[in-house]
Amino acid sequence: MTRLRINLDDGVDPVDVGAAVEMLDQAVYAKVSPLVVKLIGFSQDGSLVGQFSGFMHGEVIVAAGHMQGFCGKTLGSTSPAVAFKARYPTDGFEEDLEVVAPSPPGNVPDLILLKGSRSATSLWSTDLEIMASVYALGYTGTENKPSCSKGSLSSTMPGSVAITAHADEGFSGGPVVDKHGRLLGVVKGALGTTIMRIGITPNYDLHTYLLQAGYPGLI
Repeated sequence: MTRLRINLDDGVDPVDVGAAVEMLDQAVYAKVSPLVVKLIGFSQDGSLVGQFSGFMHGEVIVAAGHMQGFCGKTLGSTSPAVAFKARYPTDGFEEDLEVVAPSPPGNVPDLILLKGSRSATSLWSTDLEIMASVYALGYTGTENKPSCSKGSLSSTMPGSVAITAHADEGFSGGPVVDKHGRLLGVVKGALGTTIMRIGITPNYDLHTYLLQAGYPGLI
């Protein structure tokens, strides 16, 4: 997690600064969370396989491609996920989803597009600024509202973007945004076990993937 360092001028109350930062965090969550969808994966026989996250972009839902064929936390412990339901955060409505753009071979990039009856009224805008404050959103356990983890960009090497933030199980497929709510990437999963780093699929890979699938890209 990033440590916030602020050089305070005389007359500036640290309490006011803390309140401003908290208000910003709340504003980001309020803007992004209605678009973050809980995804539930099922095997061919209807058994629950796993829970994931995704987010609405126009008429499609963006998610992590590795959830298609997911076989449990222990590889092969369950039958693979082949069908998916969405649970929307605003009212808890659930529905079956259609896979409209499957995960590419080898999950490169780690993306999948699904479609239900609901759509977002706007498209995501983008940014990618090293060490900017970032927010990862996703679902944990049985929660019906997305959680939010704050951190910073730690790596922007080509093909490898990571952030320093905590991501619980179920965050895979959730959005990573900056303080303005602009999309930086899609959560892939944790990197290592001793530090809180999350690998993400960068926004430019998602933009290309959307266009190749015949859907509007990021703006």
